[in-house]
Amino acid sequence: MFTASRISELMASGTGKTRLNYIFDIADELINGSNDFETKAMQHGTINQYDAFDVAFRPKLGGTWYDKFIKINDKLGASPDILGFDFVGDIKCPYSIHNFFEQRDKLPKKYIYQSQVQMMAAKVDVGYMCLYLTKPEEFGIDWVEYPFTVDERTFIHEIQFSKELEDNILKAVEENHPLIGQCVELLNTAIELTDIEFYRNQYNGVRYSLLKDTNWLNKETCIRFNNKYYTQIK
Repeated sequence: MFTASRISELMASGTGKTRLNYIFDIADELINGSNDFETKAMQHGTINQYDAFDVAFRPKLGGTWYDKFIKINDKLGASPDILGFDFVGDIKCPYSIHNFFEQRDKLPKKYIYQSQVQMMAAKVDVGYMCLYLTKPEEFGIDWVEYPFTVDERTFIHEIQFSKELEDNILKAVEENHPLIGQCVELLNTAIELTDIEFYRNQYNGVRYSLLKDTNWLNKETCIRFNNKYYTQIK
């Protein structure tokens, strides 16, 4: 299924590479399981999101911590962090002071799309995106929070439901969902190479590119080596 957190990638304009990368990741996860890779910035958000709700969001707007998946249909769903009577909410913990003010001044489009799908899932007309600045973790030394009040370190964007955006998202989901199955079939039929075969082929002049970096829609076969997928380029 497509999800709120990455729906902006499905809606991206341009060559289609961002859209195909997202579809590839879904297919790869269906076959090989979740990657579970987290950057420091992602870990920072995971560690601090509930505290942000408790001290920054709930005192202002109320709501209940939720963070469970809600299906919109068999192809799309969302996991809002917070549910209120007539709103959804999500917590973002920018990793730096610069990011905080950058997102405070202009909320990234990907978060607007994310909130939109969360509203669609919860059937409400308002979404709140809470930015909560807290100092990154420094393990092994004494950690001290920024010397600013919670109010100074918090900003909440209000996002209104858009019927036009909902229609565009549902159309994109309907059009692109069959490509997940197409990609799964391609990966399932990948030719597995040993390290010796992978080396020898390239020693003899064959070159590969990561399948994800190519337009895999046009590929009939691919190579699998060390749980990564490749396509021959020469």
